[in-house]
Parts: sequence; structure tokens; C-alpha cells
Amino acid sequence: MANNSQIKKLFDGFVALLFPEVCKKCGKDLFAEEILLCKRCCSKLPQTGFEHSNSNPVAQLLWGKVNIEHAFALFYFRKGETLQKIIHLLKYKRNTKAGELLGKIAGKKLKELSFVHNIDYLIPVPLHPKKMKIRGYNQCDILSDTISKFTNIPVQKNILIRNIYNVSQTKKGKFDRWKNVEGIFKLTQTESLEGKHILLIDDVITTGSTLEACCHTLLQIPNVKVSLLSIGFSSN
Repeated sequence: MANNSQIKKLFDGFVALLFPEVCKKCGKDLFAEEILLCKRCCSKLPQTGFEHSNSNPVAQLLWGKVNIEHAFALFYFRKGETLQKIIHLLKYKRNTKAGELLGKIAGKKLKELSFVHNIDYLIPVPLHPKKMKIRGYNQCDILSDTISKFTNIPVQKNILIRNIYNVSQTKKGKFDRWKNVEGIFKLTQTESLEGKHILLIDDVITTGSTLEACCHTLLQIPNVKVSLLSIGFSSN
């Protein structure tokens, strides 16, 4: 007799036959293992190659501000392009599949990088509880959980928290962005992260002000090392 998971799988398969999902970019039907984008359109996302250089533009945003081990973004984030549309679905349309897609891409990429074997924990950039309630979830949690499935690196979500609610960064200049995130993060405890190497996970980096604030807070932990990964990098 079929169990509930088998019944659900059969039902999902039947629905997929009647209403096949299509690629958000080209409109072609998706195969079972594809999420939102077909493999061809995924391969066309604008890769930065930043993971191969310690002096890439993301790392340079933080030079002289915080002491980090590695910092990079996987793709260029440009308005109107495919990545911007996928992240918009994740952040504003409650489409968690978008986070699973981007987390899957990031997880596979991280497995290729040698330094990742030294990472002890993934930490998603936290949302304030008020914004979490509005959005329904933290998009960086979904990214981190999916990356963890591919890398087997555990996720820590309740040690770094956002204790001050701040308004959107979208229309702020560089200085105002920095002032907007000053002192907004805190640690609930430090013992479990002492001497560990943490990889911060974010969706999009613009000025780096939010990640700088996160790093300043995490570096209060004795002997901790911090690296960071963002899905997108916007130079605007």
C-alpha cells in the first residue's frame, strides 16, 4: 500500500503532466530536476569569477574595514536581467523555489573551492523579526539551508540576530546605507563559534554595508574567522 509521500509524488507528477512548469527565461518546459530556469538559461547567468581572486571587487569593498578570509559573489546583479527577476520572486513574491535554485547553484560551486573544506558553519544574514513577519521567511535562510544540503556544512541561525529594525536600503546612498546598518546586529552567545570559520550568506551585495556590520559583530568572537558569499553583486 502506498504511503503518503508516494501518493504525493504521484499526485505531483500528474499535476506536472497537466500543467508543466516552464522556464522563467525562455518559456521551455522544465525537466523534473530543473527549478524555475532550464539548464541552458542557468548557464547563461552572468558569472563573476570572483571566487578565483582574493582582490575581487567584493573583497575590495571591505578592505581596511573588517578582517575577512574570503569574500565573493557568484553573479553580476543587473536590473531587468534574469537574476534580478529570480531574486525578486524570492524576496517579494514568496517564491521559495527561487531560493532553492540559487542555493543549489551556490552549493555546487562551493564544493569546487578548496577553502570550503575549512568552513565550520554557514550563517545567513538575519532579518529583523518584523520584516520576517512581513516576508514570511528570511531568504538567506533558504539559501543557506540549500547550500548546506550540497556541502554538508551546518547552518547556525540564532546566534547572529538583527535587533534593530531599519528601513529599506534600496534608495540610499553609500554613507546613508552605512549609517542605516550601524549597530543593528548582536550575538546571542559566542562559545559555540569560538575558533571557528564562518561563511556568511547574503543574496545581493551593493555597497557591502550590511555585510560589514555583520562582520564587525561576528569578529567580536574570540579567534573566529569570517568569509562571505553573496549570490549577486551590484555595482550600482
